[in-house]
Amino acid sequence: MAALTASRQTAKPSPWLLMLPLGITLALLPPAAVFPIVLATAGTAVLLARPRWALYLLALTVPYQGLFDFKYQDVSISITEAVVVLLLVGWLTLVLNRRARPATASPLLGAIAGLLVCFALTVFIAPNINLAAKEMLKWIELAAVFLAGTSLIEAPAHRRTLLIWLLGAGASQALVGLVQSVLRQGPEHFMIGGLIMRAYGTFEQPNPFGGYLGLTVPLAVSLAVFGLQPGLARRLVIVVALITALALALTLSRGAWTAQLVALALVLAVSNTRARQALGAGVVFVVILLAALWPLIPSEVTERLTSVVVSAVDLGSVKEAVVTPDNWAVLERLSQWYAGWEMFLDNPILGVGIGNYNAAYETYRLEQWPVALGHAHNHYLTIAAEAGFVGFLAYVFFWVVVFRACAHALRRAPGRIERAVVVGILSSLAAFATHNLFDVLFVHGMGVTLGLLLTLLHGAPHGLADRPASAGS
Repeated sequence: MAALTASRQTAKPSPWLLMLPLGITLALLPPAAVFPIVLATAGTAVLLARPRWALYLLALTVPYQGLFDFKYQDVSISITEAVVVLLLVGWLTLVLNRRARPATASPLLGAIAGLLVCFALTVFIAPNINLAAKEMLKWIELAAVFLAGTSLIEAPAHRRTLLIWLLGAGASQALVGLVQSVLRQGPEHFMIGGLIMRAYGTFEQPNPFGGYLGLTVPLAVSLAVFGLQPGLARRLVIVVALITALALALTLSRGAWTAQLVALALVLAVSNTRARQALGAGVVFVVILLAALWPLIPSEVTERLTSVVVSAVDLGSVKEAVVTPDNWAVLERLSQWYAGWEMFLDNPILGVGIGNYNAAYETYRLEQWPVALGHAHNHYLTIAAEAGFVGFLAYVFFWVVVFRACAHALRRAPGRIERAVVVGILSSLAAFATHNLFDVLFVHGMGVTLGLLLTLLHGAPHGLADRPASAGS
Protein backbone atom coordinates (compact mmCIF):
# COMPACT_ATOMS: atom_id res chain seq x y z
CA MET A 1 0.00 0.00 0.00
CA ALA A 2 2.88 2.40 0.82
CA ALA A 3 4.46 1.72 -2.59
CA LEU A 4 1.15 2.45 -4.34
CA THR A 5 0.79 5.71 -2.43
CA ALA A 6 4.34 6.76 -3.33
CA SER A 7 3.78 6.04 -7.05
CA ARG A 8 0.65 8.18 -7.04
CA GLN A 9 2.55 11.03 -5.40
CA THR A 10 5.33 10.96 -8.06
CA ALA A 11 3.01 10.50 -11.07
CA LYS A 12 3.46 13.14 -13.75
CA PRO A 13 0.51 15.40 -14.55
CA SER A 14 -1.22 14.80 -17.86
CA PRO A 15 0.25 16.91 -20.68
CA TRP A 16 -3.30 17.78 -21.69
CA LEU A 17 -3.50 19.96 -18.57
CA LEU A 18 -1.08 22.32 -20.35
CA MET A 19 -3.84 23.03 -22.87
CA LEU A 20 -6.12 24.40 -20.15
CA PRO A 21 -4.57 27.91 -20.01
CA LEU A 22 -4.65 28.07 -23.83
CA GLY A 23 -8.32 27.05 -23.87
CA ILE A 24 -9.22 29.67 -21.27
CA THR A 25 -7.32 32.35 -23.21
CA LEU A 26 -9.10 31.50 -26.46
CA ALA A 27 -12.46 31.54 -24.70
CA LEU A 28 -11.83 35.08 -23.46
CA LEU A 29 -10.75 36.43 -26.84
CA PRO A 30 -13.20 37.98 -29.34
CA PRO A 31 -14.59 35.34 -31.73
CA ALA A 32 -13.08 37.12 -34.76
CA ALA A 33 -9.58 36.70 -33.32
CA VAL A 34 -9.89 33.05 -32.33
CA PHE A 35 -9.90 31.51 -35.80
CA PRO A 36 -6.70 33.26 -37.05
CA ILE A 37 -4.88 32.34 -33.82
CA VAL A 38 -5.95 28.70 -33.98
CA LEU A 39 -5.06 28.54 -37.68
CA ALA A 40 -1.66 30.16 -37.13
CA THR A 41 -0.90 27.85 -34.19
CA ALA A 42 -1.91 24.75 -36.10
CA GLY A 43 0.03 25.89 -39.17
CA THR A 44 3.13 26.58 -37.09
CA ALA A 45 2.99 23.12 -35.52
CA VAL A 46 2.54 21.42 -38.89
CA LEU A 47 5.37 23.31 -40.60
CA LEU A 48 7.77 22.70 -37.70
CA ALA A 49 6.98 19.00 -37.86
CA ARG A 50 7.05 18.89 -41.69
CA PRO A 51 9.52 21.59 -42.83
CA ARG A 52 9.42 20.23 -46.40
CA TRP A 53 5.83 21.47 -46.58
CA ALA A 54 7.14 24.94 -45.71
CA LEU A 55 9.14 24.89 -48.96
CA TYR A 56 6.02 24.09 -50.94
CA LEU A 57 4.05 26.78 -49.13
CA LEU A 58 6.73 29.39 -49.84
CA ALA A 59 6.04 29.06 -53.56
CA LEU A 60 2.53 30.36 -52.84
CA THR A 61 3.30 32.93 -50.13
CA VAL A 62 5.69 34.97 -52.31
CA PRO A 63 3.08 36.37 -54.73
CA TYR A 64 0.48 36.83 -51.99
CA GLN A 65 2.66 38.08 -49.13
CA GLY A 66 1.43 41.65 -49.56
CA LEU A 67 -2.03 40.53 -48.45
CA PHE A 68 -0.81 39.14 -45.12
CA ASP A 69 2.00 41.38 -43.91
CA PHE A 70 2.28 42.72 -40.36
CA LYS A 71 3.70 46.16 -39.62
CA TYR A 72 5.11 47.32 -36.30
CA GLN A 73 6.92 50.67 -35.92
CA ASP A 74 7.77 50.92 -39.64
CA VAL A 75 9.04 47.31 -39.67
CA SER A 76 7.08 45.06 -42.01
CA ILE A 77 7.02 41.29 -41.46
CA SER A 78 5.45 39.22 -44.22
CA ILE A 79 4.05 35.71 -44.13
CA THR A 80 6.97 34.66 -46.36
CA GLU A 81 9.51 35.68 -43.73
CA ALA A 82 7.52 33.85 -41.02
CA VAL A 83 7.44 30.64 -43.09
CA VAL A 84 11.20 30.93 -43.82
CA VAL A 85 11.86 31.10 -40.06
CA LEU A 86 9.67 28.02 -39.45
CA LEU A 87 11.45 26.24 -42.30
CA LEU A 88 14.86 26.93 -40.76
CA VAL A 89 13.83 25.92 -37.24
CA GLY A 90 12.13 22.73 -38.44
CA TRP A 91 15.00 21.77 -40.75
CA LEU A 92 17.74 22.45 -38.17
CA THR A 93 15.79 20.39 -35.63
CA LEU A 94 15.70 17.46 -38.05
CA VAL A 95 19.42 17.84 -38.81
CA LEU A 96 20.35 17.93 -35.12
CA ASN A 97 18.23 14.83 -34.51
CA ARG A 98 19.86 13.18 -37.56
CA ARG A 99 16.53 12.81 -39.30
CA ALA A 100 17.69 14.94 -42.24
CA ARG A 101 21.07 15.24 -43.88
CA PRO A 102 22.94 18.55 -43.79
CA ALA A 103 23.18 20.57 -46.97
CA THR A 104 26.06 19.41 -49.16
CA ALA A 105 28.75 21.80 -50.34
CA SER A 106 28.47 22.96 -53.95
CA PRO A 107 29.87 25.77 -56.12
CA LEU A 108 26.44 27.42 -56.05
CA LEU A 109 26.32 27.36 -52.25
CA GLY A 110 29.84 28.81 -52.19
CA ALA A 111 28.86 31.62 -54.55
CA ILE A 112 25.85 32.51 -52.38
CA ALA A 113 28.01 32.48 -49.25
CA GLY A 114 30.63 34.69 -50.92
CA LEU A 115 27.93 37.13 -51.99
CA LEU A 116 26.60 37.36 -48.44
CA VAL A 117 30.10 38.02 -47.06
CA CYS A 118 30.80 40.78 -49.61
CA PHE A 119 27.45 42.44 -48.96
CA ALA A 120 27.92 42.14 -45.18
CA LEU A 121 31.19 44.10 -45.42
CA THR A 122 29.26 47.12 -46.68
CA VAL A 123 26.88 47.12 -43.71
CA PHE A 124 29.60 48.70 -41.54
CA ILE A 125 29.72 51.82 -43.72
CA ALA A 126 25.99 52.06 -44.43
CA PRO A 127 24.46 55.32 -43.16
CA ASN A 128 21.11 53.59 -42.57
CA ILE A 129 21.48 50.24 -40.83
CA ASN A 130 17.77 49.46 -41.11
CA LEU A 131 17.88 49.69 -44.91
CA ALA A 132 21.03 47.57 -44.98
CA ALA A 133 19.49 44.90 -42.74
CA LYS A 134 16.34 44.82 -44.87
CA GLU A 135 18.36 44.22 -48.03
CA MET A 136 20.61 41.63 -46.38
CA LEU A 137 17.51 39.76 -45.22
CA LYS A 138 16.47 39.17 -48.85
CA TRP A 139 19.73 37.39 -49.60
CA ILE A 140 19.74 35.51 -46.29
CA GLU A 141 16.27 34.19 -47.15
CA LEU A 142 17.52 33.00 -50.55
CA ALA A 143 20.45 31.24 -48.88
CA ALA A 144 18.20 29.68 -46.20
CA VAL A 145 15.73 28.34 -48.78
CA PHE A 146 18.53 26.87 -50.88
CA LEU A 147 20.27 25.33 -47.85
CA ALA A 148 17.15 23.70 -46.46
CA GLY A 149 15.78 22.87 -49.91
CA THR A 150 18.81 20.91 -51.10
CA SER A 151 18.57 18.87 -47.90
CA LEU A 152 14.81 18.25 -47.76
CA ILE A 153 13.91 17.96 -51.46
CA GLU A 154 15.62 14.62 -51.96
CA ALA A 155 13.20 12.33 -53.84
CA PRO A 156 11.61 12.59 -57.31
CA ALA A 157 8.17 12.98 -55.72
CA HIS A 158 9.43 15.94 -53.68
CA ARG A 159 10.78 17.64 -56.80
CA ARG A 160 7.57 17.06 -58.73
CA THR A 161 5.55 18.50 -55.86
CA LEU A 162 7.74 21.61 -55.69
CA LEU A 163 7.43 22.02 -59.46
CA ILE A 164 3.64 21.78 -59.27
CA TRP A 165 3.47 24.38 -56.49
CA LEU A 166 5.68 26.79 -58.46
CA LEU A 167 3.58 26.42 -61.62
CA GLY A 168 0.32 26.61 -59.65
CA ALA A 169 1.38 29.77 -57.83
CA GLY A 170 2.30 31.44 -61.12
CA ALA A 171 -0.98 30.40 -62.73
CA SER A 172 -3.08 31.66 -59.83
CA GLN A 173 -1.30 35.00 -59.87
CA ALA A 174 -1.78 35.25 -63.65
CA LEU A 175 -5.53 34.77 -63.16
CA VAL A 176 -5.56 37.67 -60.70
CA GLY A 177 -3.85 39.87 -63.29
CA LEU A 178 -6.22 38.79 -66.07
CA VAL A 179 -9.27 39.61 -63.94
CA GLN A 180 -7.82 43.05 -63.16
CA SER A 181 -7.21 43.76 -66.83
CA VAL A 182 -10.58 42.46 -68.09
CA LEU A 183 -12.62 44.21 -65.39
CA ARG A 184 -10.35 47.30 -65.51
CA GLN A 185 -9.69 47.21 -61.79
CA GLY A 186 -6.72 49.37 -60.91
CA PRO A 187 -5.30 52.89 -60.67
CA GLU A 188 -6.15 55.29 -63.48
CA HIS A 189 -2.53 55.66 -64.53
CA PHE A 190 -2.44 51.92 -65.32
CA MET A 191 -5.12 52.46 -67.98
CA ILE A 192 -3.41 52.80 -71.35
CA GLY A 193 -5.21 54.62 -74.14
CA GLY A 194 -8.51 54.24 -72.35
CA LEU A 195 -8.62 50.62 -73.53
CA ILE A 196 -6.16 48.38 -71.69
CA MET A 197 -5.71 48.12 -67.95
CA ARG A 198 -2.16 46.99 -67.17
CA ALA A 199 -2.11 43.77 -65.14
CA TYR A 200 -0.25 44.07 -61.82
CA GLY A 201 -1.53 41.18 -59.67
CA THR A 202 -0.79 41.52 -55.97
CA PHE A 203 2.59 43.15 -56.71
CA GLU A 204 1.15 46.71 -56.83
CA GLN A 205 3.23 47.47 -59.95
CA PRO A 206 3.18 45.87 -63.44
CA ASN A 207 6.98 45.60 -63.79
CA PRO A 208 7.70 43.29 -60.83
CA PHE A 209 4.51 41.38 -61.64
CA GLY A 210 5.85 40.81 -65.16
CA GLY A 211 9.19 39.78 -63.67
CA TYR A 212 7.51 37.22 -61.43
CA LEU A 213 5.45 35.74 -64.28
CA GLY A 214 8.65 35.66 -66.31
CA LEU A 215 9.94 32.98 -63.95
CA THR A 216 6.95 30.75 -64.77
CA VAL A 217 6.34 31.19 -68.51
CA PRO A 218 9.61 29.65 -69.84
CA LEU A 219 9.39 26.73 -67.40
CA ALA A 220 5.80 25.97 -68.45
CA VAL A 221 6.60 26.34 -72.17
CA SER A 222 9.65 24.08 -71.95
CA LEU A 223 7.65 21.38 -70.15
CA ALA A 224 4.64 21.63 -72.46
CA VAL A 225 6.61 21.59 -75.72
CA PHE A 226 9.64 19.44 -74.95
CA GLY A 227 9.11 17.63 -71.65
CA LEU A 228 5.71 16.01 -71.20
CA GLN A 229 4.04 13.28 -73.21
CA PRO A 230 0.49 13.89 -74.50
CA GLY A 231 -2.01 13.56 -71.67
CA LEU A 232 -3.71 15.41 -68.84
CA ALA A 233 -0.48 16.74 -67.30
CA ARG A 234 0.64 18.25 -70.59
CA ARG A 235 -2.75 19.86 -71.22
CA LEU A 236 -2.70 21.43 -67.76
CA VAL A 237 0.81 22.80 -68.27
CA ILE A 238 -0.21 24.22 -71.66
CA VAL A 239 -3.03 26.08 -69.88
CA VAL A 240 -0.54 27.41 -67.34
CA ALA A 241 1.78 28.57 -70.14
CA LEU A 242 -1.03 30.33 -72.00
CA ILE A 243 -2.57 32.21 -69.06
CA THR A 244 0.79 33.27 -67.60
CA ALA A 245 2.00 34.44 -71.02
CA LEU A 246 -1.22 36.39 -71.61
CA ALA A 247 -1.05 38.03 -68.17
CA LEU A 248 2.62 38.90 -68.75
CA ALA A 249 1.69 40.49 -72.10
CA LEU A 250 -0.99 42.56 -70.36
CA THR A 251 1.54 44.03 -67.91
CA LEU A 252 2.75 46.11 -70.90
CA SER A 253 6.18 45.96 -69.27
CA ARG A 254 8.84 46.46 -71.93
CA GLY A 255 11.47 44.98 -69.62
CA ALA A 256 9.37 41.85 -69.08
CA TRP A 257 8.66 41.55 -72.81
CA THR A 258 12.34 41.84 -73.69
CA ALA A 259 13.30 39.31 -71.02
CA GLN A 260 10.70 36.83 -72.31
CA LEU A 261 11.91 37.11 -75.89
CA VAL A 262 15.37 36.17 -74.63
CA ALA A 263 13.99 33.35 -72.47
CA LEU A 264 11.74 31.76 -75.10
CA ALA A 265 14.48 32.02 -77.73
CA LEU A 266 16.74 30.20 -75.28
CA VAL A 267 14.14 27.46 -74.71
CA LEU A 268 13.97 26.83 -78.45
CA ALA A 269 17.70 27.16 -79.06
CA VAL A 270 18.74 24.73 -76.32
CA SER A 271 15.96 22.20 -76.88
CA ASN A 272 15.91 21.85 -80.67
CA THR A 273 18.73 21.91 -83.24
CA ARG A 274 16.50 23.05 -86.10
CA ALA A 275 15.03 25.80 -83.95
CA ARG A 276 18.54 26.92 -83.04
CA GLN A 277 19.51 27.18 -86.71
CA ALA A 278 16.24 28.97 -87.55
CA LEU A 279 16.76 31.47 -84.73
CA GLY A 280 20.26 32.25 -85.92
CA ALA A 281 19.06 32.80 -89.47
CA GLY A 282 16.12 34.85 -88.19
CA VAL A 283 18.36 37.19 -86.18
CA VAL A 284 20.59 37.79 -89.21
CA PHE A 285 17.51 38.42 -91.38
CA VAL A 286 15.99 40.90 -88.91
CA VAL A 287 19.25 42.84 -88.60
CA ILE A 288 19.61 43.09 -92.38
CA LEU A 289 15.94 44.02 -92.80
CA LEU A 290 16.15 46.69 -90.08
CA ALA A 291 19.26 48.18 -91.66
CA ALA A 292 17.56 48.26 -95.07
CA LEU A 293 14.33 49.80 -93.77
CA TRP A 294 15.89 52.25 -91.31
CA PRO A 295 15.72 55.21 -93.74
CA LEU A 296 12.01 54.49 -94.31
CA ILE A 297 11.08 54.38 -90.61
CA PRO A 298 9.38 57.60 -89.39
CA SER A 299 11.89 60.05 -87.97
CA GLU A 300 9.92 60.30 -84.70
CA VAL A 301 10.63 56.62 -84.03
CA THR A 302 14.28 56.60 -85.10
CA GLU A 303 15.10 59.78 -83.20
CA ARG A 304 13.58 58.39 -80.00
CA LEU A 305 15.48 55.11 -80.34
CA THR A 306 18.69 56.94 -81.10
CA SER A 307 18.22 59.36 -78.19
CA VAL A 308 17.68 56.50 -75.75
CA VAL A 309 20.89 54.76 -76.85
CA VAL A 310 22.95 57.96 -76.93
CA SER A 311 21.64 59.12 -73.54
CA ALA A 312 22.39 55.74 -71.99
CA VAL A 313 26.00 55.98 -73.18
CA ASP A 314 26.38 59.66 -72.32
CA LEU A 315 24.64 59.92 -68.95
CA GLY A 316 25.92 63.45 -68.50
CA SER A 317 23.54 64.66 -71.17
CA VAL A 318 20.55 63.96 -68.92
CA LYS A 319 21.58 66.94 -66.74
CA GLU A 320 20.76 69.43 -69.49
CA ALA A 321 17.84 67.54 -71.04
CA VAL A 322 14.49 69.32 -71.12
CA VAL A 323 11.76 67.15 -69.61
CA THR A 324 8.61 66.74 -71.71
CA PRO A 325 5.63 64.38 -71.45
CA ASP A 326 7.11 62.37 -74.33
CA ASN A 327 10.54 61.77 -72.79
CA TRP A 328 9.62 61.81 -69.09
CA ALA A 329 9.73 58.04 -68.60
CA VAL A 330 13.08 57.68 -70.39
CA LEU A 331 14.67 60.61 -68.55
CA GLU A 332 13.42 59.40 -65.18
CA ARG A 333 15.16 56.07 -65.74
CA LEU A 334 18.32 57.80 -66.96
CA SER A 335 18.30 60.13 -63.95
CA GLN A 336 18.37 57.11 -61.63
CA TRP A 337 21.18 55.58 -63.69
CA TYR A 338 23.08 58.85 -63.35
CA ALA A 339 22.66 58.90 -59.56
CA GLY A 340 23.70 55.25 -59.23
CA TRP A 341 26.75 55.76 -61.43
CA GLU A 342 27.84 58.81 -59.44
CA MET A 343 27.47 56.83 -56.20
CA PHE A 344 29.75 54.13 -57.61
CA LEU A 345 32.36 56.59 -58.88
CA ASP A 346 32.48 58.30 -55.49
CA ASN A 347 32.57 55.01 -53.51
CA PRO A 348 34.19 52.48 -55.88
CA ILE A 349 35.35 49.84 -53.36
CA LEU A 350 32.42 49.14 -51.00
CA GLY A 351 29.76 51.52 -52.33
CA VAL A 352 27.40 53.50 -50.13
CA GLY A 353 26.22 50.45 -48.19
CA ILE A 354 23.96 47.62 -49.29
CA GLY A 355 20.34 48.73 -49.49
CA ASN A 356 21.28 52.38 -49.02
CA TYR A 357 20.59 53.78 -52.47
CA ASN A 358 17.73 55.89 -51.10
CA ALA A 359 19.81 57.11 -48.16
CA ALA A 360 22.55 58.39 -50.48
CA TYR A 361 20.31 59.60 -53.31
CA GLU A 362 19.94 63.18 -52.09
CA THR A 363 23.70 63.70 -52.39
CA TYR A 364 23.97 62.41 -55.96
CA ARG A 365 20.62 63.20 -57.57
CA LEU A 366 19.93 65.64 -60.36
CA GLU A 367 18.14 68.82 -59.34
CA GLN A 368 15.00 68.17 -61.39
CA TRP A 369 14.60 64.60 -60.07
CA PRO A 370 14.13 64.84 -56.27
CA VAL A 371 12.30 61.52 -55.72
CA ALA A 372 14.37 58.40 -54.96
CA LEU A 373 12.89 55.17 -56.32
CA GLY A 374 14.79 52.78 -54.07
CA HIS A 375 17.09 51.59 -56.86
CA ALA A 376 18.85 52.78 -60.02
CA HIS A 377 16.40 51.07 -62.42
CA ASN A 378 19.14 48.52 -63.10
CA HIS A 379 20.04 45.88 -60.55
CA TYR A 380 23.67 45.57 -61.64
CA LEU A 381 24.20 49.31 -61.35
CA THR A 382 22.34 49.34 -58.03
CA ILE A 383 24.64 46.63 -56.66
CA ALA A 384 27.70 48.57 -57.87
CA ALA A 385 26.41 51.76 -56.22
CA GLU A 386 25.52 50.07 -52.93
CA ALA A 387 28.26 47.43 -52.62
CA GLY A 388 31.03 48.83 -54.81
CA PHE A 389 33.32 46.86 -57.07
CA VAL A 390 33.67 44.11 -54.45
CA GLY A 391 29.93 43.46 -54.28
CA PHE A 392 29.48 43.86 -58.04
CA LEU A 393 32.14 41.23 -58.78
CA ALA A 394 30.56 38.85 -56.25
CA TYR A 395 27.14 39.39 -57.84
CA VAL A 396 28.41 38.77 -61.38
CA PHE A 397 30.32 35.70 -60.15
CA PHE A 398 27.08 34.42 -58.57
CA TRP A 399 25.32 34.57 -61.95
CA VAL A 400 28.27 32.91 -63.70
CA VAL A 401 28.08 30.02 -61.22
CA VAL A 402 24.28 29.82 -61.61
CA PHE A 403 24.50 29.43 -65.37
CA ARG A 404 27.38 26.96 -65.06
CA ALA A 405 25.18 24.94 -62.69
CA CYS A 406 22.44 25.00 -65.36
CA ALA A 407 24.88 23.69 -67.98
CA HIS A 408 26.09 20.99 -65.57
CA ALA A 409 22.53 19.92 -64.74
CA LEU A 410 21.65 19.84 -68.44
CA ARG A 411 24.50 17.42 -69.16
CA ARG A 412 23.45 15.15 -66.27
CA ALA A 413 19.68 15.22 -66.88
CA PRO A 414 18.58 11.54 -66.90
CA GLY A 415 15.47 11.94 -69.03
CA ARG A 416 13.25 14.10 -71.18
CA ILE A 417 11.26 15.68 -68.37
CA GLU A 418 14.36 16.52 -66.32
CA ARG A 419 16.02 18.10 -69.36
CA ALA A 420 12.91 20.20 -70.05
CA VAL A 421 12.81 21.37 -66.41
CA VAL A 422 16.50 22.36 -66.49
CA VAL A 423 16.04 24.22 -69.79
CA GLY A 424 12.97 25.95 -68.35
CA ILE A 425 14.83 27.02 -65.21
CA LEU A 426 17.82 28.17 -67.28
CA SER A 427 15.52 30.30 -69.43
CA SER A 428 13.59 31.64 -66.44
CA LEU A 429 16.83 32.70 -64.76
CA ALA A 430 18.00 34.26 -68.03
CA ALA A 431 14.75 36.24 -68.16
CA PHE A 432 15.30 37.35 -64.56
CA ALA A 433 18.89 38.43 -65.26
CA THR A 434 17.84 40.26 -68.45
CA HIS A 435 14.90 42.06 -66.84
CA ASN A 436 17.24 43.26 -64.08
CA LEU A 437 19.04 45.32 -66.70
CA PHE A 438 15.98 47.60 -66.77
CA ASP A 439 14.59 47.21 -63.26
CA VAL A 440 15.23 45.62 -59.86
CA LEU A 441 13.31 42.40 -59.27
CA PHE A 442 14.65 41.52 -55.83
CA VAL A 443 11.42 42.75 -54.27
CA HIS A 444 8.25 41.16 -52.91
CA GLY A 445 10.09 38.03 -51.75
CA MET A 446 11.25 37.24 -55.28
CA GLY A 447 14.58 36.02 -53.90
CA VAL A 448 12.71 33.16 -52.20
CA THR A 449 11.26 32.06 -55.54
CA LEU A 450 14.76 32.24 -56.97
CA GLY A 451 15.96 30.02 -54.11
CA LEU A 452 13.22 27.48 -54.87
CA LEU A 453 14.17 27.39 -58.55
CA LEU A 454 17.83 26.86 -57.64
CA THR A 455 16.78 24.06 -55.30
CA LEU A 456 14.86 22.39 -58.12
CA LEU A 457 17.83 22.90 -60.45
CA HIS A 458 20.15 21.28 -57.91
CA GLY A 459 17.94 18.19 -57.65
CA ALA A 460 16.88 17.81 -61.30
CA PRO A 461 19.87 15.63 -62.32
CA HIS A 462 18.76 13.14 -59.65
CA GLY A 463 15.40 12.74 -61.36
CA LEU A 464 11.83 13.99 -61.27
CA ALA A 465 10.14 10.95 -62.78
CA ASP A 466 9.93 7.62 -60.94
CA ARG A 467 12.00 5.07 -62.82
CA PRO A 468 12.29 1.31 -62.25
CA ALA A 469 15.46 0.18 -60.58
CA SER A 470 18.06 -1.42 -62.82
CA ALA A 471 18.27 -5.20 -62.93
CA GLY A 472 21.62 -5.27 -61.19
CA SER A 473 20.53 -3.17 -58.23
